[in-house]
Amino acid sequence: MAACKEKKTELPIRYYAGPLVATENLSTTYLDSGNIKMRMEAPLQLEFADGNQEFPSGFTVTIFEGNDKEKSRLKADFVHFDKIQDLYTATGHVVLEDLIKKETLKTEKLHWSRSEARVFNNEYVEISTQSQFLKGKGLTAKQDFSSYTILEPEGTILNADTAGFF
Repeated sequence: MAACKEKKTELPIRYYAGPLVATENLSTTYLDSGNIKMRMEAPLQLEFADGNQEFPSGFTVTIFEGNDKEKSRLKADFVHFDKIQDLYTATGHVVLEDLIKKETLKTEKLHWSRSEARVFNNEYVEISTQSQFLKGKGLTAKQDFSSYTILEPEGTILNADTAGFF
């Protein structure tokens, strides 16, 4: 009598690397003592097993001053959040505005550290103020864009006394 032997076939193990949670029309509001401090809005948020997140359709973050007064706004086409570094990286058409001083930063890539309350990059930046147009490479700023430093400025920067004489 002949015995049948089963041939064992090992199947490759495939791990799913895609998002575990998808949230549409995200709107998250951060409060402190009943006052709105920040609001994050995104058409789509994807969360992965490692805690990282992506906002493939971009997001808007609004920072508030006082009670419900908008101070600044950050918009980007695509955003990746690295949970270990606690760092958001915004790419594409990135715009950060100080809504009170009417100043606007435009760049292609910007890192935002909520824990350090700052934004920074090593990319080309353009900043328009009410009286000047500034540009250069690299930037570090408060997250609300109330103060900033261009690391390698380009061109001539005019002071308030000469701003009207081009």
